[in-house]
Amino acid sequence: MRSGVLATLIALTTAGAAWSPRLDLALGSGAWSGPGGVSSGLLLWYDTAEGATMGLSPKLRYWFDKSGTSRHAAVSVSAYQPYPTLASGVPALQFNGAAIHLPVSIPLEPATVMIVFRQASEGLSHPLLGSSTRFSGISLELGKLRVYSNGSATGATAARTATGLTITTVRTAAGAADGIQYNGGTEIPFAITTSESINWIGGMFTAGGPRYFVGAIMEVVIWGRSLSASERLAAHRALGAKWGISVP
Repeated sequence: MRSGVLATLIALTTAGAAWSPRLDLALGSGAWSGPGGVSSGLLLWYDTAEGATMGLSPKLRYWFDKSGTSRHAAVSVSAYQPYPTLASGVPALQFNGAAIHLPVSIPLEPATVMIVFRQASEGLSHPLLGSSTRFSGISLELGKLRVYSNGSATGATAARTATGLTITTVRTAAGAADGIQYNGGTEIPFAITTSESINWIGGMFTAGGPRYFVGAIMEVVIWGRSLSASERLAAHRALGAKWGISVP
């Protein structure tokens, strides 16, 4: 897939035409090779560096999926739609009070999630990915990463800085050890067994209602399996080089 075709698709969707699954046809499997060449099991891939994959009017209306699985996101019109911005000098989407609803639910286990972002403040709760109906997902809280399964939290990590861009990775493996990494560093182990799923980017339903991420998101990549150490290294190095983030 090349940007010219995507530009045509976006023109169609932003010129008054109704969103239609027929527009998915040109976005076939293998349109992009996954970060670091890791494409096996790729389920979803949104990327602000590919400007043509975002339908803006001027806020985000559509975000086209680069994974080849056609999981394109249509965003409801509201005052809180994510909007394009620059974060640390790179293109991003600013989130504040809204989430992007995925077209399908994706299991929390097994999976590998890599998300490139910059949070607004360490003093807030930042749900990165979550469920719109259940207290499940991945959230940063006061600089610590927690994975929630229907209200139960696990995977708390050492605090990280709120400044600058971060590649945060959560890897879950059915019946085996799970892990969390920042910027491709040492994997911090945790353990979770869950049948829960996620269907929001930048939001999570909690006991008191929806909670939203505040900050800038650049890239979200999800594989439906637990990546090996060598695969994670390749993907981290590719993302680090792309966004100017120092990785091992």
